Amino acid sequence: MRAISVPIFMILMFILIVAILVPAYLVINSTQIYSQQGSQQATGYLQAQSQEVNQVFRGNPNVYFNSSNNPYLEIFFTSSPYPFNITGIYYFNGSTWKQYLNNSIVVAGDTNLQLPSKAFNEPVLLISGQANIYFLNPNTSINTVNLQGPSGKFPVYIASFVINGTKLLPVSVNVGFGTQSAITPSVFYVLPGTYPVLDNNYTVFLPQYGLTGVFQNWTVIGGTLSSPNSVSTTATIYSPTVIVAFYKAYTNTYKVLIQPWNIPLGHNDISNNGVTLCPLNQTMNVVVDNKSYTVGSSGITLDLTYGYHIIQFPSYFNISFNYIGGNFNELEGGQITTYELSGLLATKGIKVFNDVVFVNSSGTIKGNYKPVSNYFLVEVKNDFCLPAGYGYKNSTPFLGNIAGQLLEVCVGNTGQVIVLGPTENFVPEKIYFKQGTSLTITLDYLHPINGMFSINNQNYNSLVSQPYNVTVTNSTSSNYPYYPQPHQGYYGTIYINSPTIIINYQEWRYGGQIL
Repeated sequence: MRAISVPIFMILMFILIVAILVPAYLVINSTQIYSQQGSQQATGYLQAQSQEVNQVFRGNPNVYFNSSNNPYLEIFFTSSPYPFNITGIYYFNGSTWKQYLNNSIVVAGDTNLQLPSKAFNEPVLLISGQANIYFLNPNTSINTVNLQGPSGKFPVYIASFVINGTKLLPVSVNVGFGTQSAITPSVFYVLPGTYPVLDNNYTVFLPQYGLTGVFQNWTVIGGTLSSPNSVSTTATIYSPTVIVAFYKAYTNTYKVLIQPWNIPLGHNDISNNGVTLCPLNQTMNVVVDNKSYTVGSSGITLDLTYGYHIIQFPSYFNISFNYIGGNFNELEGGQITTYELSGLLATKGIKVFNDVVFVNSSGTIKGNYKPVSNYFLVEVKNDFCLPAGYGYKNSTPFLGNIAGQLLEVCVGNTGQVIVLGPTENFVPEKIYFKQGTSLTITLDYLHPINGMFSINNQNYNSLVSQPYNVTVTNSTSSNYPYYPQPHQGYYGTIYINSPTIIINYQEWRYGGQIL
C-alpha cells in the first residue's frame, strides 16, 4: 500500500490551474481566432484537455512517483488503456528544473519510466500532449496528491514557468511571500489573511535553452491577487492556494559571430628573430549556453535570442608548433605555448559580464587570449660506438641510439632529480620543459648490455660502456659538447630556451665472459 501525504483538494487546485488557466492563457495570448471554425477548434482543444484531466484524476492512467535510490514513474491503467502522450518530464535537482525526456513518448499500457538518481526525494513535473502539467511530490500519485499544513493554516504553492511559443518550461526563481522568501517551487503554510507577494526576478535566464524570459503576470487558484500583472502584488488567502508566475520568452534572434582572438589557430604562422612557428591546432571547443561548438580562427556565427547567454571559451589553451629556424630545418612539435583567456570583447549592442553576455543586436563576441608561458621540446638520444679499429658481425644490436637511461639531471632549483634517455632502441625520448629551466648533469652512468656479440672475432655475452661526452644542439648552438666529470666537481648545466637535442655519446670499452 503506497503512503500518500495530504487532502485531495490541492491536486484539484493544481490541475485546475494547469488544465484550465494555463491553456486558456496560451489561447488568449496567441493569434486571435476570428472565424467560427477557429473557435470550434479552440473549444475542441480545451475539451480534449479537460477530458484527459478527468481520466487521469480517476486513475486512468494512475501515475505514481516511486522516489527511491532508483526513482521511477509507475504508470498503470485501471480500465481500458488509451494512448497517453507525454511530451516532457522534469525533475527538480534542488536548485533548478532539469529536463529528462528529450522526445515525446506514447504510453498505451502499464509501464515504468526510469528517472535519474538525482530525482530522488525531489518534485517531478509531467507535461502531457494536451499541454496539461501534472505535479508529483515524492511517493505520491497524480490522482491523490494533496498538501496539508499545520492546524488552522492553508498551504500556498508557488511555481513559475516560461512560455516559449506553445511550450511551458519550468524555471526556478526567487520569490517573496509575506516575510519569507524561497526558490520556486515552494510551499508556504499561512493563516487566512493578506500577504505581499514579490517576484525578485523580473527577467530570468534559461541557459540550457539559451532563452531569456521577462515577467508577464501571476495566476491564482484558491485566493485573489490585487495586481496580477505586477511583479509586486498582494494575495488574499482563504483556502489552499496555487500561485504561478509566468514569463514570456524572447524569440527574436540576432546573428552573432563568436571568434577566438589573438591566438594562432590553423595556418597562422608566427615569424620572429629568424624562427617560424607553424601552429598544429586547428580548432578549439567553445561552449554556448551549455552546448559545445568546434570553432576555428574564423569563428562561428550563431542565431542567439535577445537576452542573456553564457559564452565559455577555454580558460587556458595550449598551441603546439612545428619549429623552423636556428639549427633546425623543421622540428615537429618543437614548442608548446600556453594562452590564457583575458576576457570577452564584444561589439556595440552586446554587453559583457564576465562569461555572460546580453545580446541586443547582431555583432561579434571575441575570446581574447594572451600568451603566458612557453614549453620547449627536449629530445634525448644515446649514441654507442666501438673504439677505433674494432669491427663486429652477427650480433645483438648495440650501436647507435640504444635504449638505456644514462643521464641523471637536477631540474632547476627544485631539487627534483630525474633520469633522461631513451627507453626503446632507436627511439629518442621526448620531454617538454618550461622556458628558462636549467638541467644540471649530476651523473653519466656506465651502461651494461647483455646479448651475443662478435667483436674482432671474439665472442662476448655482455658489454659495458664508458661515457665519452654529451652534446647539445639548440637554436643558437650546434653540437656543443659537455664533459661531465663529477669527481672533479664539473657537471655541466643546460639551459632550455628553445627546442633542444641532447646526445649522450658512449663507447663500449669492456666485454664480459669470452665464449
